[in-house]
Amino acid sequence: MTVTQLASILKERYESAPDRDKAPHVVLFGIEFSESLASVSVAEVVSLSGIGKWGPQVSLGRKLAAHVEPRK
Repeated sequence: MTVTQLASILKERYESAPDRDKAPHVVLFGIEFSESLASVSVAEVVSLSGIGKWGPQVSLGRKLAAHVEPRK
């Protein structure tokens, strides 16, 4: 998956999340796309998404992915 595709998905997830649930949705994005994020710059994905400074939360999701499994 390309950086642009990941940024688009992140932006969509962020914008569709309720105001009080934006942080968990950003972390969940990091979990769900941890494999794709491993080969790209998280900072670049977040920057291209235009959602602000959420890089640490995406990185947290990437790290958590090895320890959790999202519900379907």
